[in-house]
Amino acid sequence: MNILDLGYRSTHYYALETKDGFLLVDCGWAGMMGEFAATAKRKGFDLKRIKYHLATHYHMDHAGLAQELKRLGSRLILMESQVGFPEKLGDFLRPKNIGFVEIEPTDNLLLKFSESRAFLASIGLAGEIISTPGHSDDHVTLILDDGSAFTGDLPPRSMVMEGQIELAASWDRIYQHKIARLYSAHGQ
Repeated sequence: MNILDLGYRSTHYYALETKDGFLLVDCGWAGMMGEFAATAKRKGFDLKRIKYHLATHYHMDHAGLAQELKRLGSRLILMESQVGFPEKLGDFLRPKNIGFVEIEPTDNLLLKFSESRAFLASIGLAGEIISTPGHSDDHVTLILDDGSAFTGDLPPRSMVMEGQIELAASWDRIYQHKIARLYSAHGQ
């Protein structure tokens, strides 16, 4: 599978090739569309090739460019556990005046976890999206049948402390699959 890292500013954004374009996992720092576009151009990637984008969670470095990507023709995948979180991100960022473009509630693809496998198959990917709270209540992970897991901001399993029950349970859900590669949003 063709996976391209379009990351900048210490955060990775993974573009996964689908049958008619790309799915982007996490979608940029708020107010930094110019830097994101320049990074993509340097890597020979046209942002208009992104047909869908998924935020692993609604923090400013993972969903900050969601609306701007929608304006370029991409469709935002909003998982059932993430409903209301784009608005919370807007409430947090609006007073900071950093160039965040509010995520409009229209034209999003609202998806149940139970529907994620069929949706991904329709765009040519074998896998599913699962709920993985712990870093945030709305956190999700994309797991592909080839063993790739896009884990966003989940801390490494080895750093989950005793008593962090929700994080441990999220890693248990991830490892119910045969995982060969982890694609974290930060670090190596």
